[in-house]
Amino acid sequence: MVALRKSGKKGGKATGPLLKEIEKAMRSVKLYPVAVNAAAKDAAVEALRKAYSKGGDSVRQHVLFLINEMVAQASDLRVMKTYEHFRQKSPKQAPGSLRMSVYREMFDYTSSVEGLAELVLLLGELEGDEPAKLLSHFFSSLCASDSELNRMLRNASIEALGSSDSPYALKALMDYARLTDSDKLFGRMVGALSEWAGKIDTLELPAADKGEMKEDLKDLMAKEEKPTQYG
Repeated sequence: MVALRKSGKKGGKATGPLLKEIEKAMRSVKLYPVAVNAAAKDAAVEALRKAYSKGGDSVRQHVLFLINEMVAQASDLRVMKTYEHFRQKSPKQAPGSLRMSVYREMFDYTSSVEGLAELVLLLGELEGDEPAKLLSHFFSSLCASDSELNRMLRNASIEALGSSDSPYALKALMDYARLTDSDKLFGRMVGALSEWAGKIDTLELPAADKGEMKEDLKDLMAKEEKPTQYG
């Protein structure tokens, strides 16, 4: 398992080594299932989760930065990364190095839907508004281009917003549910919003704000008159 040391909220001497450990954990995630097993991958994901929970601002930002870098690769998956692809990008690179580039792409867990979705869903387990805002960024970007890959990752973003503890996540989900004209997407959003029904009272907000959220949520849930097949 990737060991993590707790740093102070402002960083400090432990921050540099901790950032390297975070990057090591992400590399372990990328190497699953060929070079590391499921237990090692799960331990690396847990290391990222603990680093975010216990680290200072720079640590948290680095975890979110790395997740963003990985998920942003989804736009590149339209092109199969072959030997010729890498040869054209780096014509002076040795044949052996080009083949290694292909192998790294082939066996990178985060170059697959399941790997990217796991990172998206991880954001829903991280506390605070920052992960929720990143999820809303993913959702918006993925809505801008229609493909089965984008739809699956968009759905993962919705699920993660439902798992979040951030009031921002709830507001974003309710905005999406009000604005969408897709029955399938609305049904999935209602499923995520149902996760919030028992969480609103736990938020550190004025009672009046909680009451307003409950009323808005009740109105949105009432609009789903019949079961919707998720898509």
